[in-house]
Amino acid sequence: MRLPRMPPRSSHVVETTRTDIGIMYKPTLFDRYGPDAGNIMRALSYAGVVFGLTVPLFSAASLKLEPPLPFGWTIVWILCGSTGSSALACLAGLAVSSTSGALVKRVALDGASTPYREQYSYQQTLVMQGRIDDALASFEAVIAERPDAIDPRIKAAELYSREKGDHHRAAQLFREAQRIPSISAGEDIYVTNRLTDLLTGPLNDAGRAVSELRRLVDRYPRLPAADHARAALATLKAKLHADA
Repeated sequence: MRLPRMPPRSSHVVETTRTDIGIMYKPTLFDRYGPDAGNIMRALSYAGVVFGLTVPLFSAASLKLEPPLPFGWTIVWILCGSTGSSALACLAGLAVSSTSGALVKRVALDGASTPYREQYSYQQTLVMQGRIDDALASFEAVIAERPDAIDPRIKAAELYSREKGDHHRAAQLFREAQRIPSISAGEDIYVTNRLTDLLTGPLNDAGRAVSELRRLVDRYPRLPAADHARAALATLKAKLHADA
């Protein structure tokens, strides 16, 4: 008896690019909620413990009901009572965690004067583990969900430039951060300086670098950053004239 021929396997090899990684990566609970994901997980664990403890309690209580419930309704009563108790425990856990977190942020970080800033510790952990592609995919997921988030764009841009040599994507993210209305003066100055570094370095676009430096001078003429930008402009223009 002859076995049917199996079709030959394709020798085509699919290379995983940055775009492929971003498509395949599924945002985790930590991507969506950041540090609050830990509070959610703790609250769910409290709910599980309460559910396990209340099932035998409601079972014992059902035996003392007069008149006794039919078996089916007894099961429903036990499950409803235990589920309700676990839901209350979950909500209580979230409330306590949220209150404690707000208190810690205010006391430890002086939230009245300095707003809390997310540290993106999950992504930083991935970087320390050498999982650069996973960290970038996670940052991209956060960026896609939060169009007004500045920090993940800056952190991802630095990671792209430093670890992957993808200076074009880094510059794109820096420009996105510049266009966010809530960007602070300090963030704007930092982003513009880093973008200028890329334009005068690996991207080799001195003309665009001149535009960025002029923008910095126009926006913050009385800050020390404007003085540094004027000096950099003079140096860059002299270099452009020398190369012409």
